[in-house]
Amino acid sequence: MNHRLFFVVNQDPCDGSAHGLYCLRHLRSLAEAAPKSWSVILVCPARTWPDDSGLSEKIEVIGLASLRRGANPFGLHVNAVFHWASWSFLRQNCRPGDVVATASFPRLFSFLALRLLKRNARPKLVYEVHQLECLSRPPGHQKCRMESDALSLADQLLATTGPLEAILQKQFPTKPVTRTGLASEYSPVALRQRRDADPFRVGYFGSVSPEQGIPWLVDAWPLLRKDFPTLELHVFGRARRGEVSPASDPINGIFVLLPVPSQDVPFRCCELDALIIPALDQGHRSAIAFTKAYDYAGLALPIVACDLPTIREVLRPDREALLFEPGSIPELKKCLHRLISDNLLRHRLHDACIERAGELSWSKRAEHWWKAVTP
Repeated sequence: MNHRLFFVVNQDPCDGSAHGLYCLRHLRSLAEAAPKSWSVILVCPARTWPDDSGLSEKIEVIGLASLRRGANPFGLHVNAVFHWASWSFLRQNCRPGDVVATASFPRLFSFLALRLLKRNARPKLVYEVHQLECLSRPPGHQKCRMESDALSLADQLLATTGPLEAILQKQFPTKPVTRTGLASEYSPVALRQRRDADPFRVGYFGSVSPEQGIPWLVDAWPLLRKDFPTLELHVFGRARRGEVSPASDPINGIFVLLPVPSQDVPFRCCELDALIIPALDQGHRSAIAFTKAYDYAGLALPIVACDLPTIREVLRPDREALLFEPGSIPELKKCLHRLISDNLLRHRLHDACIERAGELSWSKRAEHWWKAVTP
């Protein structure tokens, strides 16, 4: 008997967001690694997807009715329309032995799970946890209660990090919880040949919001550059709505540039000597996965990163990256000094990242996912 995985997201997977990009990579790898007799179906709001969307031919895409929330082209959609359309589709198409899964949509999951659980013959319900409301809100907050209620309805919980796995095991001791991590997307970039007098270019890709550490890094850069006059910081990203992006300061070697499409990141990395993750230890940052840690490993440029538990899971200290205490200028300065002055170290980090990325591939993650969900 053929079985199907219905992966339901209340989001346009090609909207350019980090979570949308995750969904595309995740589903593509699941479809390519699917066990015999299994197929993958993406259920999402109806949209017209570009030819380079990354949606595999092995994935059946079901676009359902939805309404956008305001004029913003990113993020979630008005819930009620898509929720009812999803329930109608699943009610007609789900069979016993199928799997209904989602990631980071607790309200949608609760809506569907409460109805599917009433059926005598129902699919398995799987929820992927990428972050938790209880990490940034008081326990009694409405969103915390709503999320906890949603998680309690799942047959299987999947977590992307060790800290999240530990929290879920404590909150739901009778439920199976499996850590899946994320995965590395990119192929290695060759190390740039440079002379001592050439600029040493450190790059960052992603949000420039305060918790990501970019405002702190930009403020600290002139101090770092006093010891390393050739040091340059190249930031490819923008602030969230309502926040102010740091400004370029070429005199101090700071260049704040527009974000680049995911497929163009390797091309821009060819101009860089190292990558940095300067995130601060604020709110939930020490518990959630850093997509950058995985992608930077795949790019294989030397990496300097803040020393947080979820980064250590991916980039091991002095193996794939040089780690520094979050917010510490002296420790960051030591890491940069080691990189700039030691060519052998840069090559060793480069080789280690290539090996590590092979262990963190999407195909291996997909195999682990299927084993957890369909043992």
